[in-house]
Amino acid sequence: MTVSETERRGNPAPGLSQLGLRLLLGAFSIVLLLVLAQRWSAQERAEREAFPMVSGTIRIAGLPAPVELLRDARGIPHIFSEQEPQGWFGLGFAHAQDRLAQMISLRRRALGRSAEIEGASALRVDRVARLLEIGPVSRETVELLPEESRQVLESYAAGVNARIQRLRQGRVRPPRDLLGGVAQVEPWTPADSIALVKLFSWCIGGTLETTLVLDDLIQRLDSVPARPFFPGRASVDFGVAPEIPQYASDPATVKGPLADAVMGTTDVLCRGVGVPSGGAWIVGGSRTESGAPILVADWHVEPSVPGLFYEARVDAGGIDVAGATLPGSPIFWIGRTPNLAWAGVPASAPISDLFIETLREEDERYQNGTLWAPVESRSEVLRWRGLLGELESTEMVVRATRHGPLLDSLWDERETAPDPERPGRAARALSWTGARPGDGLTSMLALTRSRSVGEAQQALARHHEPVLAFALADRGGAGRVQVAGWLPNRPLPTGLVPVQGRLRSFDWREPVPPDALPGEGLGPRGWLMALDQPWPGRGGLEQTEWLWRSGDRATRLEALLGEQVLEAPLNLRNLDPLLEDERAPRAKRVVTAIVGLARRGGRLPVEAEEIAALLERWDGRFAAASAGAAAYHVIIGHLLEDLLRLPFGQGLYERYLASPHVQPQTAIERLVLRAASLRQPGGWTDEERVIEAVRRSLRETWVTLNHRLGPGRDHWAWGALHRVRFDAPLLKESAPAEPLAVLPSGGSGQTLSFSGYAPGRSFDVELVSLYRAAFDLGAGDQFLSRLIPGQVEHAGHPHRIDGLADGGGKGMVLFPLSRLVVEEENPQRLVLEPAL
Repeated sequence: MTVSETERRGNPAPGLSQLGLRLLLGAFSIVLLLVLAQRWSAQERAEREAFPMVSGTIRIAGLPAPVELLRDARGIPHIFSEQEPQGWFGLGFAHAQDRLAQMISLRRRALGRSAEIEGASALRVDRVARLLEIGPVSRETVELLPEESRQVLESYAAGVNARIQRLRQGRVRPPRDLLGGVAQVEPWTPADSIALVKLFSWCIGGTLETTLVLDDLIQRLDSVPARPFFPGRASVDFGVAPEIPQYASDPATVKGPLADAVMGTTDVLCRGVGVPSGGAWIVGGSRTESGAPILVADWHVEPSVPGLFYEARVDAGGIDVAGATLPGSPIFWIGRTPNLAWAGVPASAPISDLFIETLREEDERYQNGTLWAPVESRSEVLRWRGLLGELESTEMVVRATRHGPLLDSLWDERETAPDPERPGRAARALSWTGARPGDGLTSMLALTRSRSVGEAQQALARHHEPVLAFALADRGGAGRVQVAGWLPNRPLPTGLVPVQGRLRSFDWREPVPPDALPGEGLGPRGWLMALDQPWPGRGGLEQTEWLWRSGDRATRLEALLGEQVLEAPLNLRNLDPLLEDERAPRAKRVVTAIVGLARRGGRLPVEAEEIAALLERWDGRFAAASAGAAAYHVIIGHLLEDLLRLPFGQGLYERYLASPHVQPQTAIERLVLRAASLRQPGGWTDEERVIEAVRRSLRETWVTLNHRLGPGRDHWAWGALHRVRFDAPLLKESAPAEPLAVLPSGGSGQTLSFSGYAPGRSFDVELVSLYRAAFDLGAGDQFLSRLIPGQVEHAGHPHRIDGLADGGGKGMVLFPLSRLVVEEENPQRLVLEPAL
């Protein structure tokens, strides 16, 4: 086609100006792409330069002897040295190589210094940390440690500081997610390692928010109607509660400045940790192929990147230990040596009490049971980073009685003032075991040197914190589950509510004796477990308080082990699938009760009948693809709302669901089962009231599933609601806007395949099994493990989220303990040498 023809058709050829504009736009696009590529390459290069050095030699001043670090195919460091102190040095160096940003973030939170980097929004959690006195008590604890334990912490801290020094010297780039940069990183100290353990202990067993909510339940409902929602011996059956309050409208919430100051602080203080739980069990040699005990354990923590646990092996001097550590501390929480395997998991022990103090404000005195004693006072300076980067400060005055600090110290006077109409509400003093100098380090280190269960048990008799249930097994065939830690031996139980401080009957005088804590050895049955079963009372234990232990997971494991041993002797591989079991023992009975109650009220609407039929067909497995599992958990949420919101009041209802440790799903299941069996009027189990609730909830479940998952029944799946979101909660400033991974999940907080959520609030997973380990004591190299999401925190590193491959569901894999195998997997070798 000629130019003239083109013009006649109304499509003129581009002129010079148009052509130039197009060329200019094209050139600009190319330049922009080059700039973006260069910036991307520069960012990728900076990230790679922060990766841990895994091959070569590093010379370190002050290091007395060489240390070798070999990393296996999963990036696990295997640390070898001739002397034990250099082994702990190597562990500290490896932790700082892979997880320094995480360590520094946790240290800031433990010491109440997060706001110095994160700004004023972190002041509330800093106040809680200062109230707990983690920093000063940790320093005091270090001074009281045996010399051998203190040397371990000093060697470990020296290893961390060797890495920090290399960052300061510019020999290696800092982690991208190190908030505030290297300039804000102070040297690591032995007290910092103790502080992280104390923070972990509080996350496991601190009950400040829970105690206040339980107290408010009693104030709202009266004692007996509130007691079904309490744990352990303090609880009563739903069927014995008298009439419960029925409010025509939602009256004022039982709430005040104290609740405002406290609620939600655990979520922030324990970010990246959650409120951990776990389980461990031992199968005796009479039931195994090898003829030796097998120990299996898993920890349930908040899903995050990086994860909480870190695997390592230290072979140095007189120790050879491999297992799971927490970066910032040399303790192995789950581990094995050639002779012994152990796992310490949360024992569900409350480690704090609240005391109601009688104050005389005019002269700052309180009644101590004998006389009016002066209220002690100390000042804390809190600093926070302003919008322009400047540091601002405010004073926090902490008043204290003989029991501990008063909670009114948590008020931020810039935002909240005491309620003049309720002056007594703030007079609460907090006691917690972590405020007492105590040694949880020496006992845990002693496990690495123990050769038998008996020696380990003797070491744990001196254990202070955290309060854990230890599963122990040795090559000689012995096995034991033993609770260890400092628990107050109260003359009178508190019932997990505040008690009168002027009554010395509630004072903490001494710990429960070690031989009175729950413990059991292997018997004829052939296995032991430390899961969620209630601890038996024995000796002086009757005054010891325990948190909620429903027994669901223990009941299921008991049944599975009974079936398994009839088929064949057990080994590591046929025990691994038990941790993937997705059945909850109570669920099908609850379904029968719900459907039976609903049909007592007459013919169901079409929508409700569809859900009832779906639940009746359901096999009881909380599989990710299961529509029945989705319907079950949705109806539990609606029953919570229908049966509890009005009696509790909206504000208290929300605080109850948000409190650490409580188990609202177990409570509502118990209520429905009891109502179905009693068939009588009155109280929580009033037949007419519960029937109306289950009928409404069945229809509301149909509406919710259609709204959340769509009308297509093929899309109704538990995993579509119940998702694990892996983001970077510790690394607030630089965390990506979107989660690094969102995965559908099966299971629940009641199944062996653990993935707990917050019923009534969200279906998203809050705690999940992120570290598992299994040991066969019949051979020194029989160690399987699974770590999710991965070993390191560095963005772009191949071991950052490699544990999420195949959705993290590939089961446990070999943790190699042979040096030859490690070198075969990965020939890279890093040597730390003394500088000349």
